[in-house]
Amino acid sequence: MLHQLANYASKYKVPCLPGFRPKTAQWVIVLTGDGEFVDVIKEEKEFSLAPDLQQKELIAGGITRSHFLLDTIDVVTTYSAGKRELKKHIYFLNLLQQATVYEKSLGKIYALLKNDDHKQRINEIIKTRKGRKTDTVTFRIGNIYPIELDTWHPWWQEYRNSLKGTKDIVEEAMVCLLSGKRIVPELTHLKVGGLTRVGGQSTGTVLVGFDKDSFTSYGLKQSLNAACSEEAIATYRGALQNLIAKAPQPLAGIMFLSWFKEPIPTEDNLLDLDSLENPLAQEASARERVERLFAAVRQGKRPDLLNNRYYILQLSATGGRIMLRDWMEGEYKTLIGNFKGWFDDLELVSPDGKGKAKDTKLIVLLSRLVGFRRGEAFSKVRERIDQELPPLMPKIWRSIIEGRTLPDTVASKALAYIRSNLYSADEDYSTGNLDRIACALLKAWLVRKKDREEVNKLKTELNPRHPEPAYHLGRLMAVLAALQGSALGDVGAGVVQRYYAAASTTPSLVLGRLIQGAQHHINKLDKGLGIWYERMMEDIITQLDAELPSTLGLEGQTLFALGYYQQKAAMGRKTTKKEEGE
Repeated sequence: MLHQLANYASKYKVPCLPGFRPKTAQWVIVLTGDGEFVDVIKEEKEFSLAPDLQQKELIAGGITRSHFLLDTIDVVTTYSAGKRELKKHIYFLNLLQQATVYEKSLGKIYALLKNDDHKQRINEIIKTRKGRKTDTVTFRIGNIYPIELDTWHPWWQEYRNSLKGTKDIVEEAMVCLLSGKRIVPELTHLKVGGLTRVGGQSTGTVLVGFDKDSFTSYGLKQSLNAACSEEAIATYRGALQNLIAKAPQPLAGIMFLSWFKEPIPTEDNLLDLDSLENPLAQEASARERVERLFAAVRQGKRPDLLNNRYYILQLSATGGRIMLRDWMEGEYKTLIGNFKGWFDDLELVSPDGKGKAKDTKLIVLLSRLVGFRRGEAFSKVRERIDQELPPLMPKIWRSIIEGRTLPDTVASKALAYIRSNLYSADEDYSTGNLDRIACALLKAWLVRKKDREEVNKLKTELNPRHPEPAYHLGRLMAVLAALQGSALGDVGAGVVQRYYAAASTTPSLVLGRLIQGAQHHINKLDKGLGIWYERMMEDIITQLDAELPSTLGLEGQTLFALGYYQQKAAMGRKTTKKEEGE
């Protein structure tokens, strides 16, 4: 994994230098080329290589230090004039004065900040424009940002080396875990930022770190257990920071980092997961892209993609440490096929039977795994996804990306969602259908659990000759529910809400009684419609054994739900009395 991160940094030209990391300046103090003050502007300017000191460097030797060239407004301009900030401000000036030997333009910034009148004017402008003391600020001289120059880099590295104490220096050479070269290793590794959304600390989170005696293998203390040079640490940290900055919104409390061995066009990046995650994205976009790429690769039109590989790293964090949830890699051409298989396995007829249902975003699929709550805002649903699904998410990703089976938990949770949806429904479900998205998950789970011959028996639409009794029991329940609706109209809590859960788990105890009562409902219908219902029930019953199953397990309950859903959709095509009497 570290090796592939280093390859990523090299291939994608990610700046990775010890003592630097990406930073953003929210404000910029502008000077003329001659060093005259011009203005303070709100810019949100990003810098890929900004000087950076770790916490241990900021407090080494008990001295209060500041960062260089980019720090908070409080430190740079003494905005609130606190005692600690004044000390840091003096140190900020001291750094500028030292670095001026290497880059003369920094002397203009030093002169500006030494002038109390200029600082007062800068602070008045910032206050008027509602800047906060914790906002970050840097400088521009003319059209040049001094922080982007490299003339002062040699001084900066010398300065950082001067902060190392004798305890931080390792005299014995070791083999670098990343490069394989003999190096002088670092005792501690750099922290990685940007993981607060998945449990990381605002000050950064470590990927490699040892702080317990039980980890001191062969007398090796701290990070000597995973020896790396300062350059190697900066490389993998830089790659991670770059990937984190580009990562989509976390799902189920896990951050999804992905890249390819060779850079590819944005439109060919199947791991750009916005189309799988964003419920506001166009429904068909992800599937259309997969279908197009799948056809192009099979027809030999995209040889550039055949030998490419994908890499996926899933992260969360806890207690100041990064948690590696999963690592995946494989061929691009295999990825295309597996994505296509995912959409195919989810495919279902629409609930009303009028064509195929639209593809569904992954975040919406996940919402069917946390239980139904009527009227709940989607933001609250997402919170529950983040709380409840982290252990399940890597397995779901492996199913999507590697074409593996889905865990049984997916089926049990989707079934629970369907039941809770029915129990809390306001309307009579004799006129509605089961939740289409939960049923799509059930279909994908079942398809991936069976061999290909069995898969072909579970179609997108109704299969009247499906070999499993549980499927036809679900069909029968759908017909009985519709029959009650046709005979009695809106009766409040109908047969589905009252009996679905019991019928799908212990069919012999429930369906027999419902079948006996069906004739009473048929007698209330006009002759043509009654005959239509009788024929449907007879056709279904011929697919069943004389004795109904006493219980249905997870697989049987899934088939029951799919049989119900697809039968209901098939009946949805019959919308007029004329059609119903055929």
